[in-house]
Amino acid sequence: MARFPHTAVLLVVILSFFLLFSCGRSLQPVFFHVTDPLMGLSREACEGTLQFSKSKKLEYRYATVPEVLGPASLELSYTVIIPVEADSEIPGRIVLEYGEDFRVLPLSPVANGIIMHYSIPAADPLPDRFGISFIKDESGTAKNRPGKEKTPVMQIYSVEYKDQWYGYYRMDDDSGVHLYASPFVSRLTDGSAWVFDPPAPFGTPDGCFPVFSAILQDGGEAALIAKNLRFEASPRLSRFNIPPGIIAPDALPLILEGDRPADFRLSYSKLPAFPEPVTADPGMVLVWPLGNWRDSRFEIYKWEQFPSILIFDFADYAIQDRMLKRLAFFVEKAGFRGRLSTDREIADQHGWNAHDYRAGDLARFFRTARETNFPLLAEEYELERILLHADIIRESGGRITAGEGGIISISRETSQYLRTRFMAHEAFHGIFFIDEEFRDFSRRRWQQFPDQAKRFILSAFDYYQYDITDDYLVVNEFMAYIMQQPVTEAGSYFGEYLPSIIERYPHRRAALPPKGPGGWPSLAAAFTREAEAFSAYANDRWGLAAGRVNLITISRL
Repeated sequence: MARFPHTAVLLVVILSFFLLFSCGRSLQPVFFHVTDPLMGLSREACEGTLQFSKSKKLEYRYATVPEVLGPASLELSYTVIIPVEADSEIPGRIVLEYGEDFRVLPLSPVANGIIMHYSIPAADPLPDRFGISFIKDESGTAKNRPGKEKTPVMQIYSVEYKDQWYGYYRMDDDSGVHLYASPFVSRLTDGSAWVFDPPAPFGTPDGCFPVFSAILQDGGEAALIAKNLRFEASPRLSRFNIPPGIIAPDALPLILEGDRPADFRLSYSKLPAFPEPVTADPGMVLVWPLGNWRDSRFEIYKWEQFPSILIFDFADYAIQDRMLKRLAFFVEKAGFRGRLSTDREIADQHGWNAHDYRAGDLARFFRTARETNFPLLAEEYELERILLHADIIRESGGRITAGEGGIISISRETSQYLRTRFMAHEAFHGIFFIDEEFRDFSRRRWQQFPDQAKRFILSAFDYYQYDITDDYLVVNEFMAYIMQQPVTEAGSYFGEYLPSIIERYPHRRAALPPKGPGGWPSLAAAFTREAEAFSAYANDRWGLAAGRVNLITISRL
């Protein structure tokens, strides 16, 4: 056996002593929660405790550099414990050293049980180390502070990489009060707005869009300004959500106005893979940038307030017809209902400029096509797949049955004025499909409607080729025509415009009441009363109104 020289033995003893008793610089796994293996360079670092008695630094190293997908933030959760005997004023500040960045961590609201989650945008490439330092205030305050047992201390609970976000919000659970915050969010000096202004390295990542959400308090106002768009929240809206795709990637900084926002968050996301619907308010569908459509033919949305209703927006009437025209004849057109018409049979017939179909009728259409081996168009088979995925129709044992909800559609070929009107018309159809109480209300209004006005509107429906022998269809269209425009426009639409069309056809004139100066005053009065009743009902239930189905109003600046 070889023998060590005397000096070598001494070195081994000294080294062993250092490893056993000097944990100050040895790497040990931390005791708090982490998403990636993290090592502390001291006992205090491993425990995640930082005493405020003197300036000190906790140092950390990652066993391997973490890997993250997409833009990320380093989220540090901690609390500050202030003993009863201690001065409530923190005698210094805590600084996070992360790569080339230095961040002062918020302390003032974080004391005695309140847990702060501070989210710092991650550098690229990710650093393999970071440090947390307490820098004592040497101005003279708290110089004679008592021992450690009476000294405020910071306790770290977790260090995690999460999706990048900016903002402020609060969450309460069994573990306590949690405050979430980030840098690059500031409040104007007059308190009227918050500004989200991440610097260029942390702006919208390639292929992503800004995503915004806020919890709104009652009363006051709330609006988000993103470059040339202003999104204003309805007083009835409690959660203000703006999905990816409508705010341009270069729209930062964002400005959040009003006194209603309580919690708010800006993040980034890609659009879901087509044809997964984008969840949105109908007001957004009307102005959605065409360049952000995932398919140049049409875009699909899920109505945020009524998620079982899908909204299709088509590039033009021709594409809409290829997907929905045969459905229109199968479901609604007199002389065609209940059977699948051939392309040649309906080629010269007008379908609709906008559409609406409930789950049951959609299931009957596709079930009939399967049972009869009817050759549908490629776009109709595409619709079937979309509906199956959305659970609007279901397949079991090769048989199609009804699921939940329905679909509505409009087209970009329609003028903007009519798009707004058609959206209201079709969207209220969608609510009619899914809400029994609304259907019952509509039936009661139809039953008490004046006979002369009933004869008029049935004649108009017959002119438009609705099957007026179907009571469900009649009541549904009665409601939708009344609700498609604001109450203030009901009188002119039903007392002038629509009867002027019916008057052109001698065999329909019997359905018109006596004409007065400027139109048909009895029709104007009857339909205005109905519009007032329907609009008040929709406002009480959902915060909607005649001519308006959006809870977010978008205007261009």
